[in-house]
Amino acid sequence: MRDSHLLILLSSILLSACTTPLIHQPLTVAARDHLTSTDVVTPIGQSEIYVFVPTATAGASQGLIGALIDAGVDSVRTSKAETAVTPLRNAMVDFSFDAALQAEMKNSLAKIEWLHPGNFLIERDVSDHGIEETLTDSKAASVLFVIADYHLSNDGDFLLASFDAALMPNNDQLRALIPGKRDTKRPIARANALYQNRFAFEAHVAGTGDRDRNIAEWSANNAAAARAALEMAAGKFAAMLTEDIQRPENDVARSSNAPGARVDVPAESAQCTYLPVGAQCGTAGVVQGQDQDGDTFRFEDGSYKYVKRGAF
Repeated sequence: MRDSHLLILLSSILLSACTTPLIHQPLTVAARDHLTSTDVVTPIGQSEIYVFVPTATAGASQGLIGALIDAGVDSVRTSKAETAVTPLRNAMVDFSFDAALQAEMKNSLAKIEWLHPGNFLIERDVSDHGIEETLTDSKAASVLFVIADYHLSNDGDFLLASFDAALMPNNDQLRALIPGKRDTKRPIARANALYQNRFAFEAHVAGTGDRDRNIAEWSANNAAAARAALEMAAGKFAAMLTEDIQRPENDVARSSNAPGARVDVPAESAQCTYLPVGAQCGTAGVVQGQDQDGDTFRFEDGSYKYVKRGAF
């Protein structure tokens, strides 16, 4: 189950590895002026929430035997996590994060006249081949891909949603405006993006230190807290994306010497291996904005994280 979710996050084309952190690519004025139509596609391989389980590493130094031990530990941990999250899944069987996210993006992106958003699609095929086919089959001048993932932390005390956005050219006129060196072999390579950035949303329940009790908090009252958190995640992301894609092309990231505010790092540092960005692996960001619900942080790599204040 967990492996199917990680397909979204480990894609070798639209996503980067931790050794190659995602860098914000602002949209240039020239590219903006030549956008005539845009399809908005969300590849999301999951249909339900899951619990992130850190990969066991205790046997890493013991060769094959150690690797087999770790694999066994991973299997047991994943099985326990799947059992623990089942009550929450059952309470959310009628909830669609896909629908919530699509509705928020439609409403928010419609405000950008020059983007000319047209079709809004959810895609279950999150493979590189599937995403490339989606780009090729589109009749729009550009395609805005938003790869999404949402899960609970290993101990269940916080919910994390992540969004990778990349605007890909789909005609020769826009391809000629790709910043930097174009990758002619892989149409959806990051190098070909006219715009790209990564966003995250984090919300907590009152943590107890016990996974089952924490998940019970998310599940209570027909999963009211989880539903509210995911609806908020969709709305806050759509707002961040709409603001960010309109930023001036010289507004790439926070200044490296700007005073930073502390941002909590997920307890499982292994999350950095598949949320590979300074926003998740670092601890300091500039408060970019605040509203009645929480704070938006911006990091040195240009990415964003919205942290809900207080607990659900």
